[in-house]
Amino acid sequence: MSNYKLYSDCINFPLDRPCKYQKDENMICDKCSHYIPISKKNNSVTKILIIKLGAMGDVLRTTFILEGLKEKYKDAQIDWLVDKRNIDVLIGNKYITNIVSNDSKVFDFLTSNKYDYVINLDLSPESLSFTTLAFGDKKIGYWLDDKRNIQSSNEYAKEWLLTSAYDRLKKENDKSYQYWMGKITEISDTLYEIIVPISTEAGEKARKFKNLHKFTDKKVVGINPGAGKRWEMKKWNIEKYIELIKNLSSKNHTVLLLGGRDDEQEIKQILAENIPNVFSTGIDNSVQEFFAMINLCDIIVCGDTMAMHAGLGLKKNIIAIFGPTSSHEIELYGRGQKIVSDGCNCCYRQNCLYDTTCMDKISVDMVLKKVEMYIGV
Repeated sequence: MSNYKLYSDCINFPLDRPCKYQKDENMICDKCSHYIPISKKNNSVTKILIIKLGAMGDVLRTTFILEGLKEKYKDAQIDWLVDKRNIDVLIGNKYITNIVSNDSKVFDFLTSNKYDYVINLDLSPESLSFTTLAFGDKKIGYWLDDKRNIQSSNEYAKEWLLTSAYDRLKKENDKSYQYWMGKITEISDTLYEIIVPISTEAGEKARKFKNLHKFTDKKVVGINPGAGKRWEMKKWNIEKYIELIKNLSSKNHTVLLLGGRDDEQEIKQILAENIPNVFSTGIDNSVQEFFAMINLCDIIVCGDTMAMHAGLGLKKNIIAIFGPTSSHEIELYGRGQKIVSDGCNCCYRQNCLYDTTCMDKISVDMVLKKVEMYIGV
């Protein structure tokens, strides 16, 4: 038994069983010509793994770091590990070499690849665990030590960790997500853009939709009235949306209703008013078809939602209505306005403690005035 040597770092060794060369050629490690240490695999390029699983809007907005990483590491190969349901926000992104799904093969992937840098900007237990397991010369962001302590790669990462852990610090923060993630990843201070992919097929569907409905020759205003199932408190009052839409329609602007299945109730309620020049873009679009519909708009009115992040990446003007989440964390790239009510905001609660919520305090007039800055009266 002692005469046998095992090179368990070989990329051909699957860890839990003999490799194919042992099976087919009865090969022994120290005499095998197929031995390649995992540390030598593709060592001519800088290999970077980003671990960002979800939520979809967070994955999308994090794409801003890609251009900065490519500038910093000129020959970089960037792979991205993401939840399967969020893959579509990355497909077609020119900066990503491989998109890896968090599925039943994820552990095989993590144990079969070695990276120069493993980047995790998320504090979910799953992301922290994957980062701890991944093989990398340097880890950036967050991972766990053997006592379950979260490890941070630099002082900015430590500050962001504290901000995520304490409500008071979250409320006091006045820097954007882009600022913090840029500092943690140590890319340049350039304000890189969110990258929003739109396939040729998705773009064609949007073009046909526009031709079918014959928009007016004035501005196209996108309205995303929902906020998904999880964040009911991020929704602005639907009656106020209807009043806003009636005002826009009366001035001959086209209004496109944007959303998915989770927004079906709000969209149906608006359509039931039979307001002229108001069209639903559909609730069964693919992710990239949803992006293509947003791309038809001149301005987007929404809460803190994926539509907001997509609109920003597509360089649309954004009127963003904030309640329970931080307005400071959102970078508008100088292309929009934030509306934040006085009083209790940035609480990150699923249910309000008061009879009148912070979103209820935002009036139609407050929103309309911001919209008119971009479309005229």
